[in-house]
Amino acid sequence: MSRILTQVMAIAIAAAPVAFMHVTEVQAAGKQVKRHTIPDGERALDMWEVQKLMSRHEYMHAAIQNEYELEHFWVEADGPYAKSATFASPGWVMNGLDTIKRAYGGATEQSKAKALEALSKIDPDLKNIPENMGAGSEWVMHTSTTPVIEVAGDGKTAKGVWYSPGMGLMPAVDGSSVKVRATFFWEKYGGDFVKEHGQWRIWHLQMAYDFTPGLDEKMTEKLGRKGEAAPASDANGPGREAGERMGGALPEGFTKPKYSYPAYSYDRVPVIYPKLPEPYYTFSETFSY
Repeated sequence: MSRILTQVMAIAIAAAPVAFMHVTEVQAAGKQVKRHTIPDGERALDMWEVQKLMSRHEYMHAAIQNEYELEHFWVEADGPYAKSATFASPGWVMNGLDTIKRAYGGATEQSKAKALEALSKIDPDLKNIPENMGAGSEWVMHTSTTPVIEVAGDGKTAKGVWYSPGMGLMPAVDGSSVKVRATFFWEKYGGDFVKEHGQWRIWHLQMAYDFTPGLDEKMTEKLGRKGEAAPASDANGPGREAGERMGGALPEGFTKPKYSYPAYSYDRVPVIYPKLPEPYYTFSETFSY
């Protein structure tokens, strides 16, 4: 009796994943097709994992740890999604993980090194050593609020949009002192995510800005040991996201976006962009951010 009970339990455990799968029928190629979708519990966990992934992006960005973010939270460099990865703003699209690593990762490290070198020359207490890397760099903080997340019925991909309010402080050496430019960010993110080896990864990110006003210089005049606030009207300040202060032709691997989300103006008709995700079964049946 004991052996029979053990066999029955083994069969039940093996069949459990199938038993809890939802089965739906859809019309495809002129006939009804059954689809197995992930259970509600798995979907809820996946939504939470995607939210945590997006929050990690925000934390890494604020700490200027872009290379760490790319290594641990974006699609794998040697995986099937690397070439189709994108990071986009209203002004440009980084195409492919190699481009993203170069522009969002490597270029940021170079900027950190230059900022520390410049600051150490006017501040004798700040040594130009690896332990101080990041000093003198811009500090950009975003939050990921109001999430709308949809996990694919097949559990392989997910989509989400967030409002992402925040602020940025951009120090710059001016002679023998440091000026700190500052701006608010009222923007949105849209993202596609894919599960690789059981882990959720960032595949596509799309940014859209509504309002990026400069802060009054009185709000930043006391920042830093030698700091003075730069005018809010600085040409490289408000209205441009950190990491986007580029002029002329776009670098290799960049393209212009198909749609450039317009910043707020009184005659702008409000639109929802990025588009809110809708329920879908597999990624080929939905749009891409």
